[in-house]
Amino acid sequence: MPDNFSVSALLKWVSIFHRSFSGSSLRGRLLKLLLSSISLFLLVVSLLAYVNSHREADQLFDAQLAESAMVLLDQASTEITEAPSVVSDSDYPTMEYERKIAFQIRDKDGNLLLRSAITPTQVLSERSEGFSDSLIDGRKWRVFSHWNSDRTLQIQVGQLHQIRSALAGKIAISLLVPFLLAIPLVAPLIWFSVEGGLRPVNLISVEVRRRAVENLKPIIITDVPDEVRPLIDSINKLLGRLEYSFENERRFTADAAHELRTPLAALKTQAQVAMRASENEQRKKALEQVISGVDRATHLVQQLLTLARLDPQFAQVGDSKFDLHQVVVGVLTDLAPEALSKKIELTFEEDHGSVVKGDAEMIGILTSNLVRNAIRYTPEEGRIAVRIAEDSDATWLHVVDNGPGIVPEERANVFERFYRTLGNRVSGSGLGLSIVKRIADLHQAEVELDSGENGKGLWVRVKFKKR
Repeated sequence: MPDNFSVSALLKWVSIFHRSFSGSSLRGRLLKLLLSSISLFLLVVSLLAYVNSHREADQLFDAQLAESAMVLLDQASTEITEAPSVVSDSDYPTMEYERKIAFQIRDKDGNLLLRSAITPTQVLSERSEGFSDSLIDGRKWRVFSHWNSDRTLQIQVGQLHQIRSALAGKIAISLLVPFLLAIPLVAPLIWFSVEGGLRPVNLISVEVRRRAVENLKPIIITDVPDEVRPLIDSINKLLGRLEYSFENERRFTADAAHELRTPLAALKTQAQVAMRASENEQRKKALEQVISGVDRATHLVQQLLTLARLDPQFAQVGDSKFDLHQVVVGVLTDLAPEALSKKIELTFEEDHGSVVKGDAEMIGILTSNLVRNAIRYTPEEGRIAVRIAEDSDATWLHVVDNGPGIVPEERANVFERFYRTLGNRVSGSGLGLSIVKRIADLHQAEVELDSGENGKGLWVRVKFKKR
């Protein structure tokens, strides 16, 4: 049973480890990156070890060549004969890497007097003193040349370069093998380290996966690395925006249902009256009421949709400059027929040209709501004045009427959605000033309400700060 358990546990870990390398997971990418970096590091270390080993071997063998040359030259001086002779390598004491040392002894005239069995007959090097490299029969030799004290004998001791390369390779391999054997042992350690480092990310994943759809509260996880904290903060900000958006949608739906219920019921009633009417005059009057109700419902829906897309948290305001004069003139041109139908005197004044930063279309909606409200509440043959003024800090838009105005106690409440002043009998949705306030907030503008001229009517001032 223990053996089976151990094998199954091992296979489980091998499977997990294999999955970590597959796919495009962050864990797999980290493991591949770390192991690739380590492998590359070992390769570079091995190359450097080989180069350094080769250099050290060259210095070591050069010293051995020089030492062997001195010993052989002293020994040969007492044994040399006139006839050239070949000696076996065993005739002279050697070290492990001296077995393949070749030497030649020549007199001052260049005649070969003595050489080892593995030494070629031609001169090992054209250089008469010191170290040099030679190519003999396609093989590269390292040669040390030296004369005796009275310059009657010259010795040249040579060694094949492949011996040095073999030693350097052997040293490099001896250094590399432990590293290569360590990689399979290091890989699981790296895997466990990566697992531990990614634990906060796994906790976030588990926390989000277990949450109910309606739970948009912030994620609270303590003891997380500094690199993960911005991720949690960003997720929490997103959850906050989603919660605000959903709450706004719920409010919008509830308010829309509440506000549309009355005009739709009135439309149904007037339609039923028109169906039952026996006289044309009565039927015509009922249908006129239906048309008027449709107009009011259409206006309400338009205002609701405008309000929904002007959420200060999500609406995007451009930073382009536009002429406020042109925007106001366009709005007044569109609304002039409504003012004329009530015989209202609609005037426009401007100190000088004014430029405002923001969204011209939104400012047009703001101006339209202010002027339309003024037309709606101003009695027949009344007056409405629209002015643009400018000072050193801001550009001002003024809309002044001589209607009933708003008492100071209610001025803070009229910016709320669907709020209607007490005793107000003028039809409307209660959304106009709410839309004005939202557009002003998006443009970092201020809206002020005051009494009109001579204390009568309403004076609305919109202050656009210069940016």
